[in-house]
Amino acid sequence: MSNKAGMAHLDTYLDQVRRYLKPLPKSEADEVVAELRSHVLDRMAGQPTPGQVEAAIAALGGPREVARFNLTERVSAEVDEDRSPLTVLRGIARLAGLSLYGAFAGLVSFAGYGIAASFLITAAVKPFARSNAGLWRTPEGGGSYSLALGVTSHVRAHQGQELLGWWIIPIGVGVGLILGWLTWRFGLFSLRLMRRSAQRSRA
Repeated sequence: MSNKAGMAHLDTYLDQVRRYLKPLPKSEADEVVAELRSHVLDRMAGQPTPGQVEAAIAALGGPREVARFNLTERVSAEVDEDRSPLTVLRGIARLAGLSLYGAFAGLVSFAGYGIAASFLITAAVKPFARSNAGLWRTPEGGGSYSLALGVTSHVRAHQGQELLGWWIIPIGVGVGLILGWLTWRFGLFSLRLMRRSAQRSRA
C-alpha cells in the first residue's frame, strides 16, 4: 500500500513538471518526464515508499525549477546546432513563461524583429507605393503628433507629413538589417544567460 502511495506522489510531482514543459512538443515533454521517473526509481532501488519518494523529489528540486532546467538545456542544445534567427526566436518564446527575464527577453525579441521587419518592408514597398509608403508624422489633435512607419492609406498620407522621402529605402534597409542583427545577438545572449541561471539553480 505504501508503494502505491509513493507512486501516486511521484505521479503528482511529474504532472506538475509536465505543466511547465508545455512549450516543448509532447514527445519531448514525455521524454523528459520518463527520464525523471527513471531517475527517481533508480534512486529508490524499486522501493517507492512515500518517504523515499519525498527524499528523491527533494533532491531533484521543485517542479518549476526542474522543468526550467530541462527546457533550457534542450533549447540551448537546439540553438547550438542551428543559430538562425528563427531558431533563436523560437527558443526565446519557449522560455518566456519560465522567468521574469524570459518574459522580458521575449518582449524585446518580438519587438525588435517586428520593427526591423517594418523598416525592411517599407523600404521594399516604397518604389511601388511612393505616395503611401514611408515614415509619417500625422496630427492627432491638441497640437500632438504621432509617427507611423509603413504603408498608410491615401487619406492619412494626405493629412500627414512624410519625413524621409526616398531616403526611407537606404535608411530602412540599413536600420532593418542592423536592428535585426542586434535582436538576434540579444537573443543569443539571453539564452546563454538563462542557461547559466538554470544551471546555478540546480547546483
